[in-house]
Parts: sequence; C-alpha cells; structure tokens
Amino acid sequence: MIDSFSISSSLVIWIAGALVVLLLIGWIKWIVGRRRKFDLAKITMRDIDKMDGHEFEDYLYVLISALEYEQVYQTKKSRDYGADLLYEQQDGTKCVVQAKRYREKLGLSAVQEVYAAKAFYGAERALIITTADKLSDSCLKLAAATDVHIVDRLDLDAVIKAFKKGRYAEAWEVLDVSLEPVAYSSTNSLEKPPEVRGAIQAGEYFYKQ
Repeated sequence: MIDSFSISSSLVIWIAGALVVLLLIGWIKWIVGRRRKFDLAKITMRDIDKMDGHEFEDYLYVLISALEYEQVYQTKKSRDYGADLLYEQQDGTKCVVQAKRYREKLGLSAVQEVYAAKAFYGAERALIITTADKLSDSCLKLAAATDVHIVDRLDLDAVIKAFKKGRYAEAWEVLDVSLEPVAYSSTNSLEKPPEVRGAIQAGEYFYKQ
C-alpha cells in the first residue's frame, strides 16, 4: 500500500515536472520567435509580405533610423496628408515618404498623394517605398513629371541586404537615387471636343456663339 502510494506520488511529480519543462520550452520558443519577428536584423521580404500597412510603416521608420538618417519622424496614422515618414538625408535634404505595402501593381494615386505631401510638409524630395514589383505606366509617367522617386520591391530588397551587411552607403545610394525617368508627353492626356455647327460643346452641354 505504501509502495503503491509512493509510486503514484512519484508519477504525479514526474508528470508535473515534465509539464513545467514543456511549458518552459514553449515559452522560450515563443520569446525567440517574437524577437525574430520584430528584429530588423532578421526580417526578410517574406516577413514584410505578412505585414499590414501600419506595420510596414513602423518597420520602415526603424530601418531608416537604423541607416543613420537624421530627423526621422512618423506622421500620425490618420490625416497624414499623403506621407507616412519624414527624414533628412545626409546632405540635409528633407524627404517625405509614402509606404505602400502592396501585392498588386502600384498606381497613379500613390504619386499624387506623396507629391501633395511634399508641398504640405515643405520637403524637397518625395519618395515612395513599396513592396510592389510592378508599376503602372501612368504611375511612372507622373513620377517622372513630378520628380517623385520610387523604391520598388527589388530596390527595397537591396536596401535590406545592404543594411544587414553594414553597407549603409549602398543602402543610401538606392534610397537617394531615383529610377530612370520614363519619356512622357502631357499633350497625350489632352483632348479638345470638336465644335458642332458653330457651337462649343462638351458632352450634353453647349453654347452657341
């Protein structure tokens, strides 16, 4: 009877100890996984693809700060006036950044928004940093016309790799140099409705001179 009780007690203690060890291992794995998720030195493009828009903005704030840019700020999450970040380049140039964590093609609106932000924040340079690997033709043309710089998926990956290797100058070169501008003509976006029987007309509206 005593032996049976002793065996049962030992078994309970062993099971309890095993559970404590398993819980401790699980907790350590959770801590390590959490640190890896948010540790800039370990984050890859695959991790970035799992971020939402606000997380991507936070990530870029830490990345740009870690690259030793000056005066790095985040804008408020609401009413950001088209910019998510502001910073100064090494030469003192003030730059506004719009972060676009996109899977689809980057469109025209991103350029319009960051260009407006450039004026609102009194910046000298406007930059879009995106995870998109495709840019629409209209996006490229307006970016060329407004001198908006775009860092696309390949560029961002190059910045991340350079940062991890401690080659900050290489990362700066990517961020501070724009894509080659595309040729465009604003006249291709203009049209003049023909006069009808001496009347000025557009759609259903007309004025007969």
